[in-house]
Amino acid sequence: METPKWKPSKDEREVMEAVWMQVKGACEKLKEETNAKDGHIRKMLQEISDRYYS
Repeated sequence: METPKWKPSKDEREVMEAVWMQVKGACEKLKEETNAKDGHIRKMLQEISDRYYS
């Protein structure tokens, strides 16, 4: 049985956009203050996602 695809409401999209801007800013700051590369940040975000949403 297939689960229906989730479609965010306008309010949910606005929240996701705000959160994304905060994450993006934090990632840019991390890159400026350390020698982290995009691959390192991608791996870190994937690990966080796996930990909380798996």
